Amino acid sequence: MALVTALTAMLMMLAIGAGAALNTTTEATIAANHRDAIQTLYAAEAGIELAISRLRTTGDWSAAAPNPAGTVLVQGPLADLLQISAVDPRFVVAASVFPDPNAAPDVLIVRSIASGAGGIRRGIEVTLRRAPPIEGATTRRIETLSWRER
Repeated sequence: MALVTALTAMLMMLAIGAGAALNTTTEATIAANHRDAIQTLYAAEAGIELAISRLRTTGDWSAAAPNPAGTVLVQGPLADLLQISAVDPRFVVAASVFPDPNAAPDVLIVRSIASGAGGIRRGIEVTLRRAPPIEGATTRRIETLSWRER
């Protein structure tokens, strides 16, 4: 009788241990997927910032986005674009610019799509407006009108 009780208790402890191990593995996988998704979103934001940096020095925005279907402005591995070896080389970014649907000359739409670890893709679309020129300034201030995740 004592042997049966001991075996039953041992089987219950084994089942509890296996459940805890499975739960821990599942939680670690969920956390890793969440981390990868957030890092990919940040990579897409970096693509937006790189595109804005290039647009800051562009005098004629209509020439930067001549095609209504979009013009690629930034594309490649994020580590190469930023020239930083500390960035995970699996992150690839493509940022395209689109003319304003209302044909405003100082408004552009920038769409950045990033792909990262595990095939995760995240995108961001930003509508930008260039502020009127300030006398004596070489660049113009850029304002964000809208920001949304795609």
